[in-house]
Amino acid sequence: MLKTRVITAVVLLAFFVPVFLFASPLFISILMSILIALGAWEWGRFIWGMKSRNPIYYALFLFILSITFGALLINSKLVAITHHILYSVMWLGILFWILLMPNVLRKKLDFSINQNKIFIAVSGYIVLLSAWYAFLLLFSKGSVFVLSVLLITWTADIGAYFVGKKFGKHKLAPQISPGKSIEGAIGGILAVCLLSICFYNYNTSSSDFFSMIGSKYSVFVLLLVSVCLAMMSILGDLFESQLKRLSGMKDSSNLLPGHGGILDRLDAVLPVLPISAMIVLELF
Repeated sequence: MLKTRVITAVVLLAFFVPVFLFASPLFISILMSILIALGAWEWGRFIWGMKSRNPIYYALFLFILSITFGALLINSKLVAITHHILYSVMWLGILFWILLMPNVLRKKLDFSINQNKIFIAVSGYIVLLSAWYAFLLLFSKGSVFVLSVLLITWTADIGAYFVGKKFGKHKLAPQISPGKSIEGAIGGILAVCLLSICFYNYNTSSSDFFSMIGSKYSVFVLLLVSVCLAMMSILGDLFESQLKRLSGMKDSSNLLPGHGGILDRLDAVLPVLPISAMIVLELF
């Protein structure tokens, strides 16, 4: 299992790192459309089950929608209104993560997917499309910039894993994700804070997310943003775990051997991308 997990990770890194560094914005847009469509298929399986065809239609519609928006973004006559529409969708995604998702998490396993199918289905489109658009906005700042944002979730996950394994005693959300601990969550947050300080101290070009915030405002603001984004990455992970528990699934799919599905890798990224993009748009 570990060998399979490592091989898959190496293959993904070997593909995505060069793509992020050298691919054109058009290629990135199409690639991200494919990824969110696969994520939508998995999201649809939470709603309608693994044997239903509805997840396929659900994913296909989102793919067509994102490809259409991507085409409109390069149309000089419609680019402004397209950005306005997607900007509104991104705000809806942020409001979902900040206001609605915590309320769903509080219900733990008492939340019913069957009674909230429309809500979950609409939320899936908003969450995935807002992440798609946010990624494109961040990518427009440069490949290093978007990778620095993605590092937030990776660092929080790694920090939480090792600190939780060593010191974890108090369960964070035992009904939703028994393996996560409060100590691990704190470790993940502190790891992101350390990451942000390292970027701020050793990168003076402001070519990454952390240096841009630190150089324009202060280290205190940088740490505050880092803590908030690390917390959102943890909550995104918990929310997907809740959906898996409620739907009786161990992983969102088996698309990534040893890792589960696309959502198992993107769950923590989904809230971080739109919030990070909004910070960049509103503060800079």
